Formats: sequence, C-alpha cells, structure tokens
Amino acid sequence: MALGDSYATVAELEAMLGKSDDGTFARLLHDASRQVEAFTRRQFNKSEVPEARRFRALDPERLPVDDFHTLYDLAVETDGQAWDADSYDARPWNGIVDGMEGWPFFDLFAVGRYWPISRRATVYVTAQWGWTLVPAGIVQATLLVAKRLAESSGVGGNTGAVKAESIDGYSVSYGGGGVATLEQAGVPAEMVPALPYRRKRFGVA
Repeated sequence: MALGDSYATVAELEAMLGKSDDGTFARLLHDASRQVEAFTRRQFNKSEVPEARRFRALDPERLPVDDFHTLYDLAVETDGQAWDADSYDARPWNGIVDGMEGWPFFDLFAVGRYWPISRRATVYVTAQWGWTLVPAGIVQATLLVAKRLAESSGVGGNTGAVKAESIDGYSVSYGGGGVATLEQAGVPAEMVPALPYRRKRFGVA
C-alpha cells in the first residue's frame, strides 16, 4: 500500500457490515484510516522512494524519527555533512517491540559521536518511510471505525460527530468527513486494536 492509501479494503468492510458497497465504503475507509493515523500519530503504509525529512534530537544520543522500513537508502546529515553509516544505530533491533514482531525502525542512536541539540530540527534523515506490512491491529481498528462511521451516518450521510465508548486514556469524536478529535478522557473501543501502535509525541519539523 502506498502512503495515503486506506488500511482496509472495501471487501473487508462489506464482510464486516454484511452488505454490499453502496458507493460510500471507499470514503468511509479513507476517513477511518486518517482517524487511526491521528490516534496513533503514525502512518502504516510505505514508500519505496527515499525522501529527506528533518528531525530534532531529544538528547545527545537518541534521535526519534518517523517510521522507516529498511536500512537501504538510509542517510543522515547534520550541518551539511553526511554521517558515516557506522556513526548511528537504527532501532528497534530485529523489528521487535514489547515482544511484537514486524516493527519498522523509529529511533537512531549516535555511535561514537553526538546528535546536535537545538530548538530547531537540524538533522536531515533520508529513508524509505513507513511499514513493510500494515499490522493486523491497524486493519481491525480501521474497519471498526469505518463501521461506526457507517452506523452514525446511515452509510453515506453525515449526522455530525459521535463520541465513542471510552476506556483508559483518550477519546475520539467521530465525524462523517473529518479527522478524529482527540481528548484526554478514554480510548474508544474501536481504537483498542491500535493501542499498541500509539506513539508518544516528538519534535518533527
């Protein structure tokens, strides 16, 4: 899947709803995918074209970056100078986080030198961004959010925002055509499958 694609298919949503697409399912999946991204602060498709992005180090050793799925084409530059590949270490190692496999890289640790500390994003990282495969929990969350959107809008209409059930940390107000509004309160049941993938905030230009 390319960057910006939906995380579930029309056929999968048809199976979940038990009805055929009435012409609105692609839009529902698109909206649901963007809401999952807003909740997790991640995007889960991938690009196979390297792109330079700008980041700010949190400390002299650690540089949090957007998710990238391969070390091929990875390049780092500060103050117009390229870093040697042995001057940084991409993590997590082995694609494992909390016992879960299939994760991309999202941290770069300096080796034998230090990241520049600045209020500005001064480190340029070129990579193929995204995940190799969309996690099953993200697909499930997308389908559940699309289902809620379909139910709240009558499949195709838009009756406004509907606040979902809340548990443990955050809530999302769903609207028929917009991105989720996050509030400190609880996690709606639809987003529970996406919880393991929710990222803490970090500074990105």
